[in-house]
Amino acid sequence: MMHMMMEMYFHFRIEEPILFREWKPLNTTAYVFSCLGIFLIAFGLEVLKFGRMKLVAKNEVVEKKVDCCCSTEEDGLWNIPETRPLNPTAVNLAPFTRDSLLKKSHLASSILIFIQHFVDYSLMLVSMTYNWPIFLSLLAGHATGYFFLGPMMTVEESEAAGSCCS
Repeated sequence: MMHMMMEMYFHFRIEEPILFREWKPLNTTAYVFSCLGIFLIAFGLEVLKFGRMKLVAKNEVVEKKVDCCCSTEEDGLWNIPETRPLNPTAVNLAPFTRDSLLKKSHLASSILIFIQHFVDYSLMLVSMTYNWPIFLSLLAGHATGYFFLGPMMTVEESEAAGSCCS
């Protein structure tokens, strides 16, 4: 049995497996289609993230409001910095109940998050092949997806994707 050492630098080799042993382009045409496939998968991931975010935002239940205290402005509450809400609007939290767990939208969101993470980690493994055309195809897919979908997000939705006080 022959052991191959993975090269830990960017390279350009056509006859190399991509994610699966069976996905091995044997000629330039297959390699170009593989790059296109990676581009489409990365673009699709951005569409999936956007769609899941819109699904969650559409079905969000507002029950409790919590102030996000992250600002470092001088006039905080009680004149203490970092106690003034970052945004005058409050962060919405959905209640944790049996009914909220059994909602169809929650089930759909859970399935979509599974698919999203599966594709995310698969693309991470693809990037770890260190094949620079494949890697650039992956980045181009993400960037193109964001280019087309980014303007459709509000600033609040973009901020909601991260944590309030990070």
